[in-house]
Amino acid sequence: MRKAVANMLNPVQLQAPKGLAGLLLFLFLLVQLLCWPAARAGFVTDYTGLLERLDGAPFSGFLNSFGFPALHPVTNFFLFWFHKLFGTYGLGWHLVHTTLHALNAWMVFRLSAKMLAQWSVTSNAAPALFAALLFLAHPYNAEPVIWRVCFNHLFTAFLVLNGLWYALRFFEEKKTALLWRTHALFALALLSFETALVLPVLLIVFGLFRRDRLAPPGHRNRLRQWLLLLAPQFALLAGWATLNRSLFGSVVGHYGAGVHLRFYPPEIAATLTKYLLKYLLFWRHWPHTWKETLMQWLDRPTVGWGLFAAGLALLIFLLFFLRKIPTRARLPLAASMAFFASLLPVSNLYVSWLLYGENDRYGYLASFFFLLALLSSLAQWRWRLWQKFLLLATALSFIATWQQVQLWKHNGEVQQKVLHTWKWTGAPEIYVLAYPENYRGIPMFRDFSGKDEALLKSLNYLAGIHPGGRIYEVAQFNLATPQDGVTVEKQAGNVFKVRFRQWGNWWWHRGIGTWNYETPKYRFTVDGNGSTVELKKPAPGAVVVWWDGNSWQALE
Repeated sequence: MRKAVANMLNPVQLQAPKGLAGLLLFLFLLVQLLCWPAARAGFVTDYTGLLERLDGAPFSGFLNSFGFPALHPVTNFFLFWFHKLFGTYGLGWHLVHTTLHALNAWMVFRLSAKMLAQWSVTSNAAPALFAALLFLAHPYNAEPVIWRVCFNHLFTAFLVLNGLWYALRFFEEKKTALLWRTHALFALALLSFETALVLPVLLIVFGLFRRDRLAPPGHRNRLRQWLLLLAPQFALLAGWATLNRSLFGSVVGHYGAGVHLRFYPPEIAATLTKYLLKYLLFWRHWPHTWKETLMQWLDRPTVGWGLFAAGLALLIFLLFFLRKIPTRARLPLAASMAFFASLLPVSNLYVSWLLYGENDRYGYLASFFFLLALLSSLAQWRWRLWQKFLLLATALSFIATWQQVQLWKHNGEVQQKVLHTWKWTGAPEIYVLAYPENYRGIPMFRDFSGKDEALLKSLNYLAGIHPGGRIYEVAQFNLATPQDGVTVEKQAGNVFKVRFRQWGNWWWHRGIGTWNYETPKYRFTVDGNGSTVELKKPAPGAVVVWWDGNSWQALE
């Protein structure tokens, strides 16, 4: 048995065309085994926004991303055809996402094996295989695989990983044609998603930390090689920024320069530290009080400034003593820097920590570099001992991912039940007193637009139901179990007492926990283990509805 495993991990056999093809098939089958229960899930929240943009749009709309304020024509080209081919049928989307995830895990193996060999860490294929398996089955990577609006994260990561692959071959073979493949992939990635912005930084990091640093110091080809590596990258970046400025009035689209280019050092340092500790210590699975204590500590300005100063000092130290860094430390350090570099595009966005979902997709690409830093360190120190630890870690990772997939599966089942039991299409007004917002952090009916149309759009685009009257989404709540719901008691006038049937829920509105608020049509007041809703001027024939955990209930 040991001999068979040794033959399977033979780097020559495993990296030969036949071995690589077999590994890709193996990874594809593994991801099917993991994610199949949630094959029909993931059509939540932002997906209805995508369908709204695609509704009645011509194919040529992909050129302006169907009205989305970002330069994503390549992504939208694929999304248009996926929507035409699959609609909201889960199997087609599932196969696209799982195939891309398997391809990315396959690239993780190839990149890890090449880097471990190029940096003279080890020629053993086992660390690279562990990196691929841990990437494939990482619980934080379940979100981009299952959530159907995350194709951009999967696809852009695939382009970036391949761009890095050809650059590594250039470092080794010095063939200029390989670099033009890197630049072509970068151009495609820039037109797919903002994650692409990290590629030039990755090229700099791995170029600097190589033992030979492209060409030896003082070599006449050294400057030429760096120019070939970076000049086209920065030219493409300049063109991309110019095009953004022309189309959207800002050098970066999506959330705009006010968000993406906001530079507040303590916030950025705290966010990067949160992601590091998230992958290192799995704090998302800690008890709530532990997480709260850690997050509040990291959010202190003094802590943030201290982390920023320490990180900046370490970076300057590494660059100043770059030539003196021992060979065995170069790859772990380069991979660690690549991890933080991959998170820079999201370093000024908030980090979700309360529940078991959201934000995981932002660390999808970075997770590879975290694993590379870890594996390249362990491979140099008592590898046989660490193999047993990594086997256990891989098994636990598969179990944790399976649990995450089950959350998505139950989320999808509740969502479908909520949509397909709706029956009020003729009422002039429908007041939705309470219905699900998320299931243990996995988004279900979330609306950041401020229009309170999450339920309406889901009914329209996912269930083909078109209510004729106005829907007022008064409040939502998080589900701790798929059966969570509320009870409602009508009081004098148009006052309704809403009570949770169980503990562990709280009120949500417009994508965040809510407190008392008022509109011209109703007043919402948090009241103990529930709320009080007062309707001000309901129309004749108005209906009041709520989700009781199994079906919709209503009062006229």
